[in-house]
Amino acid sequence: MSQRILVIGAGFAGMWSALAAARLLDQAARRDVEIVLVAPSPELHVRPRLYEKGPERMKAPLQAIFDAVGVRYLAGRVEHIDVARQQVQVVGAAADAAAQTLHYDRLVLAAGSRLNCPPIPGLQQHAFNVDQIADAARLQAHLQGLAGRAQSAARNTVVIAGAGFTGIETAAEMPARLRDVLGADAAVDVIMVERADALGPDLGEGPRPVITQALTELGVSWRLGSGVEGGCGWRDAGKR
Repeated sequence: MSQRILVIGAGFAGMWSALAAARLLDQAARRDVEIVLVAPSPELHVRPRLYEKGPERMKAPLQAIFDAVGVRYLAGRVEHIDVARQQVQVVGAAADAAAQTLHYDRLVLAAGSRLNCPPIPGLQQHAFNVDQIADAARLQAHLQGLAGRAQSAARNTVVIAGAGFTGIETAAEMPARLRDVLGADAAVDVIMVERADALGPDLGEGPRPVITQALTELGVSWRLGSGVEGGCGWRDAGKR
């Protein structure tokens, strides 16, 4: 191969970039370009749905698809990108795997992201998130464990920090998930805390009435103009 397209990441962006490149090369009858995709595992993790029950199911194998279209998968993580030399250093997925250097002619950086946890007291010890499958699985285990705790308002209460897209979806799902564990008649309390003065501040005015109605019908409440301050409360700007 005289040229190489290197894709970093096997998420939605990385997967579709590799598949789209393969399709265009096939249409152009190009056989002189190699497509290489680097990721820790040949799996697509469906992160937008990790707020749902059973997060371990939210992944799909990609190796067979890559093999079918001629994308070469390389297990590992890119540790360094040298733009001047047009090459990357890849550390293998196995602990004892040697690092290797790959040259590229075109680079697609689609490594994804990870949740940034601010230095809020008690956050690391007591909060959960749905950023990665392992994180969502810990939340699932915690919810399942609530059934073994004594009945109390605290046990039946969930606070969602943030009323953006993920916060709204998580809050809407949480009453049913709690009642699935605690019983259909459990008095659950799901509260959203949002620094902005509106639900879904980045979603615009259009969908807000539908969102508000749906959350209200589910019994979800919210505090606007507020931010989580610690494990025992929140800072309130006076808006509800």
